[in-house]
Amino acid sequence: MDLSPDLPRVLIISAGGFGRTMLGMTRDDPANGKEWRVAGFLDSRPELAGKAPLPVFGDPLTYRAQPNEWFICALGDPAQRRRYAAPLVEQGVVFMNLRTGLIDYTGPVMGQGCLFEQHVRTGVDVHMGDFVIIQSTTVIGYEVKIGSYVTIGSFVFVGGRAEIGNDVVIHPHATILPGVKIGDGAVIGAGSVVMKDVPPGVTMLGNPAKIFQFK
Repeated sequence: MDLSPDLPRVLIISAGGFGRTMLGMTRDDPANGKEWRVAGFLDSRPELAGKAPLPVFGDPLTYRAQPNEWFICALGDPAQRRRYAAPLVEQGVVFMNLRTGLIDYTGPVMGQGCLFEQHVRTGVDVHMGDFVIIQSTTVIGYEVKIGSYVTIGSFVFVGGRAEIGNDVVIHPHATILPGVKIGDGAVIGAGSVVMKDVPPGVTMLGNPAKIFQFK
């Protein structure tokens, strides 16, 4: 394997569990060691520095990117993803898309920083924004539109022509029926079946899913 120093050096934001999962995926990616090389992590938690399998190079909020560095933002919560990616986005760095987990690849159109775990399927003409995370064994139907900073959990089904806004979290085993629109910042609970459009900022639970009010 060619580990030439001329290859872009990749740093993963977060040395926590999801960050280490992404490290494992990078090691399985055919481009690793040929088009780029993973060097380590960025993380502000000192207790993780001694446990991380690669060096921790600093805090993502204060890190100054070096020439020929690329980044992966491995934070599951959309608000945290926005917060910790923002200083590097302002520096104009490259956030790579990690597509090792896509199968039946049909060419979704995506922004930067999108991550796919294993066995994710997408239909034709899927469009998504920046920093979308889709976890393992999820199916995205045809002509689905997904905004930026969205997290979609494992074993989720999103039907054809559904539209998902920005900063949405869809928990595992949820089903989004075809054509449904989900507003910005909404949360879909685990196992929920969403049969009608979802307003922005609400939490939906159940089958059929209804708005849940926290007391």
